[in-house]
This record gives sequence, structure tokens and C-alpha cells, in this order.
Amino acid sequence: MKITATQTFEAEISEFEANRIAIKCIRESIGWRPEHFVSNGKLYITKTMNTSHSWTEQILVGDATPNDLAAQRIIDQILHKQKCA
Repeated sequence: MKITATQTFEAEISEFEANRIAIKCIRESIGWRPEHFVSNGKLYITKTMNTSHSWTEQILVGDATPNDLAAQRIIDQILHKQKCA
């Protein structure tokens, strides 16, 4: 996301868009792609395989770091709040 301005401007965005931007910034700050997630203290990436058929697999990357765990908790909170709204 790039915003360049030489003047002051106001922009209104929906709560959904604000949440989407927040999640994107969190992921970028720790080097995650949208396919990364933490489960049971482990870091996984979801990968889609394509041949004559298509399927997804959760591939173990390794143990989740404290930053991975914190990021996943924050993302889960944002997504939970969004579902309840």
C-alpha cells in the first residue's frame, strides 16, 4: 500500500477496510503471506496444489515464534470482531 500526498486530505473507509488494512500491515511487518497461520504453537502455510485436480495442504514451517503467536492472536481478534459486527 502506498499513499503519497503533498496536501492534507481526508478519506473515510469502512470498518471492514480498516480491518483488512490492519491485518495486511501486521502480516507484512513479520514477513507473512496471507497463507501463513499458527495452530497449536506451530507455524503453517496453506499451499494449493494443481494438476488435473486441485487441493490444498497445510505445510508445517516450524515452531511459531512469540511474534508469530502474537500476530495470530491479534488477527484472530480482528476477524472475530468483524464477524460479530
